[in-house]
Formats: sequence, C-alpha cells, structure tokens
Amino acid sequence: MSAVATDHPLVDGAGPGWVATETRADVVALTVGMSDFLHRVATAGDRPLVVSGEYSRMTQPLSEALSAVQGHWVIRTAEDGCYDARTGAPLAEPQAVLDLPAHPTRDGVHPAFVRASVATRLQVVATVSTRHRVSRPVRLGGVLEAASERFAGRSPDAWGPTEPLVAPWDRDDLTERTRRRIPIDSRWAAVTSGDHPLVGTLHLARTAEGVEETTRVWADVAGAGDERAEGIGLAAREFLARAAGIGMPLLGVAFAAIGSPDLARRSTAAMQPEPLALLVGPPGVRAAGIEPKRWADEFGAAVVGSPRLPGVLLRLGSPAGGGWQRLAEVLGALDPARVGALLSVSPQVAARLRAGGAGTAPGFPGPGPEYDRSTPGEGTA
Repeated sequence: MSAVATDHPLVDGAGPGWVATETRADVVALTVGMSDFLHRVATAGDRPLVVSGEYSRMTQPLSEALSAVQGHWVIRTAEDGCYDARTGAPLAEPQAVLDLPAHPTRDGVHPAFVRASVATRLQVVATVSTRHRVSRPVRLGGVLEAASERFAGRSPDAWGPTEPLVAPWDRDDLTERTRRRIPIDSRWAAVTSGDHPLVGTLHLARTAEGVEETTRVWADVAGAGDERAEGIGLAAREFLARAAGIGMPLLGVAFAAIGSPDLARRSTAAMQPEPLALLVGPPGVRAAGIEPKRWADEFGAAVVGSPRLPGVLLRLGSPAGGGWQRLAEVLGALDPARVGALLSVSPQVAARLRAGGAGTAPGFPGPGPEYDRSTPGEGTA
C-alpha cells in the first residue's frame, strides 16, 4: 500500500492492495481529483475502489477509467450492506470485492441490484478499433466525430481528459496533445448534448504498427414509441461503414441497449444487449483467410472501406433479437477470444462470444458497464 496514495485527499480507507474513496454524490464523475486519485493508486500498485450510495450514477468516462486500472465500483446501501455494481454480488465490506470470482454467476445477488431502474431509452453502444500508420499524416478523433454526426446530427460539443468537458471539440488539438504524450497512452472523452445526446471515449496507444485508436460511444436513439427506433440497425451500419473509411479499421461492433436518458451507468442489472452490426477490417479479413466476396455471398456482408484493402460489414440483428444467432454464424471464421479482448466486452458477453453465441444469453446482469472497458482483459468496474 502506497503512502503517496493514502495521502491523497480523496482517500477514505485503505488496506493491503486497495485504496477506497467514498462519495454520496448523485453523479460520480471523472473529475480532476478523481482522475488523480485513480492515477496515484494505480501507480502505487493498488486497486482503487469507488464507494457510493445505491442511487448514485457513474459517468461512462469514469466507469471506463476505473476499469482501465482494474478498479471497482462498490455500492453501500442504507440498510443492507454493500454490493458489487458490476455483478450485484453482496459484500460484507467494500474490499471484499477483490475476492470475487472473475466471472459472475446468478447466485447471491443483492436485492438492490435487481430493483427497477430508470431505463427507458434505446441506445446504440459501439466500439471501433482503428490503426493509424505514423508514416502518414495522422488526424485522430474521426470515428468519434462520425458517430456524433450520425447519431446526434453534428460534431461533438466538447472534449477533454476530465469532467466536466469544457474545451470545444477540436480534432487537431486532440491529435497534437496525443502526439506530445507518446509513448504514454492517452485517454480522452467527448460529449454532444441535445435531444439525442452522445458520450464518447478515446484510448490511444502507440504500438509497433503505429497508433491504435479505440473509440467507444453511447448514443441516445429513441424513447418508447419513437419512430427513430425502427431505423436503429440502419443507423448503426451507416456509422460503421463510415468508420471503415477512417484509418485502418481493425474491428467494430454496434449493439442496441436499453439505458438511461442521461447515458450514465446505474448500479442495477442491465438488460442483455442485442448485436446490430459487425465491422471486420482488412487485417481481420486477411487473418480469417476469407475473400470479401465470399463474406458477401455467405453472410450477406457489404464490402466497405478502401477498394485496395477492403473490410466487410455484417448486418446482425435488431433490438427484438436475432443478433446473437447471426453472430454465431460468422464467429467460426474469426477468433472469438481476439474479438472479446479487442472489444473489452463484459464477462457475460465474452463468455457468449467464446461459446459462439449459441443458446440462451447468460442472463442478468447483462453487460455492465456496457462492454466493460478495460485492458487487454476483462473490465472490473
């Protein structure tokens, strides 16, 4: 346990291998102080725990940042102890979350985890991984901007490393600040407000192949009875088709999910998402040894991206279902472990990918936080 970490003003408790901060804020965000807390605790080799009340919400940028450092979000209820916000597992004390099994089960779920939540909006939740060769001019943020334009009708309003996001959206500034930080990874967030808000995050890492940009977006689409819901699959495919023309796309996936109007994460069980579309970039197509034309013939895929180095875009399902079965039909041509690691999906979704998508969904608690953002490896927040 680090003396530096325990000196931080946000520290409320610590023990071997963990440091906790506790809040009763309605919205727990990636503020400057929280970002510094996570950094100091992780640098010291400890696991950060964020402990909040059962009705607190966590912003997607914080949820992703917490998972990236293998931290946990723990809920302290008013009358019935604690539980893990990811799995719902009851905890005698917050640090007991470190002893939970890697993969959640249906057994031993805290009652507060399965209470009815505010989840009335249909969302697209998407992840796209893109490679940029440094031998060519690089301009980052294109996939996130494309998502905002498709789902919110305009470019993002603001961006930055911490919340609240106040800097006007500027891809050139984002690119330059990322370049200056290399070889250190960069993590940024962006937001678009309005009737159909969008939140996005960027993780940029220097690799032997160049700069790898992982974009994740949570986009509001429609409410109950809204006619926009009928076009969610097409909207997802149009977004991924545009992403296919930015840099070298590696892999992308879009899900339909039910969430809250503010796009924040709740500490209750989430419904299982439904896959809408899958983008396989040129490296994946080559690795699978399948010609794009054959993808088109066998799976009804659209050939997208560069004519010289094409990728394929596959229509999967709809919010009503069918996406997992469709995904199973194409996973035989791909490595599901690679798909799960690249997309940093939640343990429930990763298990389904490994199983080829067959059978019934692993059930609650669904993906949570949507396609858990983490590492190489599973997210834990």
